[in-house]
Amino acid sequence: KTALKILGIIFALALLSGVMAYLAGFFDEKIPIDFSRVVPLAATGRAFTVKVAKEPLIEQAAGTLRAKVETVISPLITARISSIAVWAGDEVKAGQVLVTLDSRELKARVDQAHQAVVAAGARLKQTERDLARVKRIIRADPGAVSKAERDRVQTALTTVQAELLRLKRQEDEVGTALSYSELAAPIAGRIVERLGDPGDTAIQGEPLLRMYDPATLRLEANVRESVASKLAKDQPLTVEMDALKKRYSVVVDEIVPSADPGSRTFLVKVGLTDGSGLYPGMFGRLMIPIGKVERIYIPLKAVTHVGQLDFVIVDTEQGAVRRYVRLGESGPDDRIEVISGLTAGETVLIAAQ
Repeated sequence: KTALKILGIIFALALLSGVMAYLAGFFDEKIPIDFSRVVPLAATGRAFTVKVAKEPLIEQAAGTLRAKVETVISPLITARISSIAVWAGDEVKAGQVLVTLDSRELKARVDQAHQAVVAAGARLKQTERDLARVKRIIRADPGAVSKAERDRVQTALTTVQAELLRLKRQEDEVGTALSYSELAAPIAGRIVERLGDPGDTAIQGEPLLRMYDPATLRLEANVRESVASKLAKDQPLTVEMDALKKRYSVVVDEIVPSADPGSRTFLVKVGLTDGSGLYPGMFGRLMIPIGKVERIYIPLKAVTHVGQLDFVIVDTEQGAVRRYVRLGESGPDDRIEVISGLTAGETVLIAAQ
């Protein structure tokens, strides 16, 4: 029984193989290829000799634009917001007043502190006159003033001097707090975000504005460790911004000396020499040349389209024949890359329009 089962399986496999061979045309007579019967096309038009061009091989690393210099503007005191002079997107200069807080209470405290200093100054002058009078009496009659009285007047003078110094420091402190009622731009740049409005209460330490310096924009990209190891500081490169379809010249600013263990990449930061029209958070590609690659380009006019297929006319020994080609990306000067279908030295005919 086992032998019969094995024979049955072998017979089934043989039958299946025979059917497949028949369907594949194995038993049909093959027609030999005879190029003499190929009907050539009309060999008209300009001839173009296919050549191989060597171009840089580019490694692309995706990255994000960030500003090297960013700042958050927040108040050092708690007060009501009187006015905010800027909106998101506004350009500001260094030192420009951006936010004004209600300073009426602080101004009153400054006046009080000043009056206290004036009063302490008057007491100091009176104490100094008292001490001078005591000294004159002692010079005229050493026994006329007791030692306790002399110590009392000297102590009073020292106390008033210390009190005056304390009040002056307090006046400076209140004056400094008053200066905090105006928030100025620490750098020249662009406002990114406005987080308050007039009438709101500004809380000490809570952000009111966010800004950055557009001149310090740079692209931060994760680069493969095998490629990042060949980069150097101040090396010129190119960044391509997909949204703007433009390329910008950059230089390597910083290579973080620590690789990401998950992706095996290094963080590379490149500064833009011209960041006009760019904003933080935009997507870009860092273009890094890593070698040379050979490519074939032909004029775009030499390609004809039949449905979704691309053909060119090649001048061969049998005459001009149509050949299928696989195309790549567009090249310079109205040329297009040929990935397969042509070799260097062949002649492509460009039909006259």
